[in-house]
Amino acid sequence: MSDSNEQLRSTCNGICDELEAAVDGRLYYDGSNYIMDIDDWKAKEYLKKLEKFKKENPKEKFDPEETGYDTYDEWIQDEVGTVDDVDDPDNVSLSEYIEQQSLGDVRYEVDSSKELSGGKILFCYGGPTVWVHDDCVCGYWGGDSYEVPLNSDCRSALYDYLNENWEMISG
Repeated sequence: MSDSNEQLRSTCNGICDELEAAVDGRLYYDGSNYIMDIDDWKAKEYLKKLEKFKKENPKEKFDPEETGYDTYDEWIQDEVGTVDDVDDPDNVSLSEYIEQQSLGDVRYEVDSSKELSGGKILFCYGGPTVWVHDDCVCGYWGGDSYEVPLNSDCRSALYDYLNENWEMISG
């Protein structure tokens, strides 16, 4: 499998996973990354906080009289807390995810009575180009193409999103 084909598959699968996570309420955003495994993210954030505290407060400079703690570990526990003390990042809805990730090109398919029958949203282009259709994620790169079907909850939520926007623009 070529590198471009592997990247195409990875991009399409990643978008599909994030769409489905947004619909299920399992997608979070920490200001720079989308997160689907909140427990793993919280553990990493805790470790960053712990490492920062230890760097700024090395054990060699620990003074029980100055800190008011008997041991260095007690001080860390009280100051840094535990993984459970890490605040959750913001939960991301399907519409927020689409608005943050899409490139703004939405194509609506309408029937002769001007009712929505489907649609697609451009998520990326140039290498690879990926469209999120109302039933699947479709990617293209050079002569390669790849398609990932969306689960039924995601298809329904995506159709509702498209329909709501179609009603706003069609009057």
